[in-house]
Amino acid sequence: MKEKEKQLFKALCKFKSRFSDPTLLEFATPAVLGHLFFNRMQGVAYDVLKKNGFLGRVNREFRNSLGAAYDQNCQKNESFQKCIGMLSELLATAHCKAAMLKGAYLCTHYPNGYRTSNDADLLVHPKDVTAIGNLLSSAGFRQGNLRNGEFVPATRQEIIESKMLRGETVPYIKEVKLPFLRFFEVDINFSLDYKNGNEDLLSDMLSNTCIRTENGQLIPTLDDADFFIHLCAHLYKEATTLPWIEMHRDMTLYKYCDIYLLLSEMTEAQLQKVFARATELGLEKVCAYAILETMGLFDMNTPLAYGISSTVLDNDPCFLLRVVSPKDKKVLMYQTADVTERFFMDSRIDDLREVDEK
Repeated sequence: MKEKEKQLFKALCKFKSRFSDPTLLEFATPAVLGHLFFNRMQGVAYDVLKKNGFLGRVNREFRNSLGAAYDQNCQKNESFQKCIGMLSELLATAHCKAAMLKGAYLCTHYPNGYRTSNDADLLVHPKDVTAIGNLLSSAGFRQGNLRNGEFVPATRQEIIESKMLRGETVPYIKEVKLPFLRFFEVDINFSLDYKNGNEDLLSDMLSNTCIRTENGQLIPTLDDADFFIHLCAHLYKEATTLPWIEMHRDMTLYKYCDIYLLLSEMTEAQLQKVFARATELGLEKVCAYAILETMGLFDMNTPLAYGISSTVLDNDPCFLLRVVSPKDKKVLMYQTADVTERFFMDSRIDDLREVDEK
């Protein structure tokens, strides 16, 4: 992408800021459109254009593609909320704690049409993974993946590798045949990283679960600080673990947009509470990582967040650049420090170099 195209892409994603440079609209190219769809930001982009009165300033194909996607997001969210309601009722019968994460709660926190999802993420204690899996299986879910729009059962190797290397199960999937949502997926997360060794931390987080009412549904989730911390931890895990980079799923912008949304609405007292809690959990560096990377991508001006995060990473200046390969226990380092430059790379793998940190 050319520089002006990159600037337009970013401007269309920053829904909390004023669109200040209409001259960028002449660069509404297929490349920008493709990036918006790949990063699941098409609904946001459409509404940013609409709110600023710029729909008539971009070419018809660009405008109509975003408009159709926005409408589809709105309809898909209705289907998704039905599935969340079904899952909430199912979890109410469980004899262990499970917290809904990410899109399961955030889809209703965004303006309608901005964020949608195909799946619900659950956080459970490792000892309860089997119980929750059995509960889902009893309701018609099967473990597998969607390939070319069809369900493919998981192999034993895939089930084992997902647990060992990703801290989560292979998705549990059910065919629901709803508008724009044929399949509903549930991902069971039982670790905040790929190491599967933080059971006490998970117990602490799950002890603070609460029930939120969204659209008349009761959603079991984490309290505000822990929800944000988990969001940061999940982003960090996927952004800095080599298999996610190889799948080109490490820096999909909608994940950073979740941090952008919540951080932009956070008071200074709430931010300080987040870092106090993160320090208590040993996750202050992870939060600093997610916040600084998000601020760079969305050009956020939040001095307190920047100050705290920078201070946290003072003793580990390479933390923002470090990547791990769990399979062969290698450590790699990005050569490019600028997060926006890394984001727009065709292949971030090529920017990595193996290092010896022993």
